[in-house]
Amino acid sequence: APPRGRPRAAPRSRSPGDEAQQRQPQQPNGSVVPEQPKGIRANLAYRLPWWLVFLMGIFLLAKLQLVYNDSPCAVLGTQSPVTSSDIKKAFRTISMCTHPDRLRGRLKRQPTPAEERRGEILFKRASSAKDELTMWMKRRGKKQEEITCYEGELELALWQVVTQVGKYLTSLGVYDYLTLGWEVVWNLISFEAGIWNTMFILLWMAALFRYAKQFATYIYRMGVVGAPVAIFTSIVIGPVPTMFHFVVLPVIRLVVYVQSVMKGGRQDADGTVAVAAPDTAAADGAAPAEPAAKAAAVATSSTAGRAVAQEGPNRTAQLRQRRRHESTEERESRNAQLLSGAQTGAAAGGTTVPGIPPGAGGGADTPQAASSMPTGMWQCVSWSHKEPIKARQAAATAAQFDLLLILTKPVIPLIMLISLGQVWNSLWSSLVIGHALRRWVPQMSYEAHHLLCSFFGVMHTLLGVSASQVEDYANREHQKVLHLAWSWSFKDILSVLHMCQLGATVTAMSALGNEPSFSASFASGIALRMAIAQDSFRGFSFTRGASSWLEGQMTSFGLSLDSAEETTTYSGGGIGDCGGGPFRMLFGEGPQAEAAAIVLKVWLMLLPLLATMQWGQRTYQAARLLGKRWKMTRFVQRLVLFILGLVQCFLIANVELNASNGPLCNFWVAMLFGCAAESLLSTYDIRGNMRQILFLVMFLFI
Repeated sequence: APPRGRPRAAPRSRSPGDEAQQRQPQQPNGSVVPEQPKGIRANLAYRLPWWLVFLMGIFLLAKLQLVYNDSPCAVLGTQSPVTSSDIKKAFRTISMCTHPDRLRGRLKRQPTPAEERRGEILFKRASSAKDELTMWMKRRGKKQEEITCYEGELELALWQVVTQVGKYLTSLGVYDYLTLGWEVVWNLISFEAGIWNTMFILLWMAALFRYAKQFATYIYRMGVVGAPVAIFTSIVIGPVPTMFHFVVLPVIRLVVYVQSVMKGGRQDADGTVAVAAPDTAAADGAAPAEPAAKAAAVATSSTAGRAVAQEGPNRTAQLRQRRRHESTEERESRNAQLLSGAQTGAAAGGTTVPGIPPGAGGGADTPQAASSMPTGMWQCVSWSHKEPIKARQAAATAAQFDLLLILTKPVIPLIMLISLGQVWNSLWSSLVIGHALRRWVPQMSYEAHHLLCSFFGVMHTLLGVSASQVEDYANREHQKVLHLAWSWSFKDILSVLHMCQLGATVTAMSALGNEPSFSASFASGIALRMAIAQDSFRGFSFTRGASSWLEGQMTSFGLSLDSAEETTTYSGGGIGDCGGGPFRMLFGEGPQAEAAAIVLKVWLMLLPLLATMQWGQRTYQAARLLGKRWKMTRFVQRLVLFILGLVQCFLIANVELNASNGPLCNFWVAMLFGCAAESLLSTYDIRGNMRQILFLVMFLFI
């Protein structure tokens, strides 16, 4: 802030040239290094763009649910092509461990009522799959004795949509485009859609035009040769390294964390282990850079090594500037710069990357701005910050609105209905809700955000109701009961990708490359609900009493949970684990299916196990500080996250993937895949316009 008496300079608009100059590397004295001309090699893309990875994640998760979880062949575990004898044999095998009359011989004891109910649900599911496959066989006729489980229907449907859109666009002439443009202009001028809707459409059109202009400018700057080279390498070369990083990154993250702990890396006050940068200067024959780095760290993070300021008017201005609190406009501007990546490269002194010496700049009162993300996979994982607590809190402050806006959107209509008795679904209600989330919700900590993800992981499948269903319920006049029944849908896929995008954004803003996964926190909430649905837990008397009390309270509000047992059912413990499942569909009956299920289970456990270890270490560090300063809130938050992580790891170790499970277990496995997707996206700097576009799309469809 400028001293008193000096007029404040009016903020000027940022131009693309200013952003380009800010992103250029700077010398310690502040001078900008001129950017060198880029050659063709600079446009070579050895990995797929992050937004393409995001879109592919949506497609793969949809295929995972439709083909490998809910398809009749996956439920029965029949390998394609399927004959009528295969269907009967698979159903007979599953009935041996699901039918209530066979459970006593399977378990060698009398099954409990909860086990009988679980076996009955799995038996009905297998029976429905058998009937569906039999119906397919009858439709094909007697000439064809076998059918194919999957013939690429999802890919063909997408290709058909693309071809139909292409044919429609090519069939239009110049006159048709002019007529369409005139109709749009006339509707905007005449306000046929209403004043507020017209203004909303204009804002959308302006945003889309700005994004399209920036994308065209980016392609133009790549050049005539660079753009085709980048597109060709992305399509031909990019998928193989991207898939390799997707598979290997969980192992690398666990190895980096274990090595940093075993080597006795420096631990911050919150338990974060920062890997020291290697001595690259000594390898070149120069003086070791470690003393200089330590001196710079002391000068940056501590006020003891600073020279005493001279007395006078400058000293008074410095004290006034230090005491001044950050205004709301300044905080929103800083958050917008973090989300857009405008601060990248402005002050690289806050980050520590192995092999990259830290720069100078920054102070002790505010966290250093994040430098540009490293390019190497190991460097991205080892990316750390001098002030991790402040960096996490700054990232949490910037990402809180995006987190709450999407997490609370499916729940807000239900809260309106319970509290107000009616639902408002209009532009005004959206504006009021957005303003309330931005201004009235207090700022939460980084740990509170993970706890919030865990909470919504529990409530996501519990309050399974759409906004349209809530509105229909509110418009009824007679006696009414709102039935909450969750089922897998496209919104659940977007929820998985939202967690991935959130974790990658926080990583880019905080410059901390190996943090606990947000997807793992959300999955721990799902695991908690699965743990509550276990037969051993449901057998306690207090559990039955609590369930009865909860059902009574929900009935008083006009709410009813439907299909809860069908949703939470699972295979294991001798029930439902003798047949069926996607691995038997892929590899058939034999040791290959069992080995593939074990390998996948170990791989899926890596990132939740890493998050549990990190929360455990931070809980221990917070416990050590309880006697010195008041850190009870942070200690409790980390302890809860650590316990949820332990519950999740226990369930992963005991879940039977080589069998058919219920919708909740399948959604949980999809979220565990989301942990690996978040790990991959965290090696990209996804901030910018494309992230905003995809965020708006997710907000509209969730």
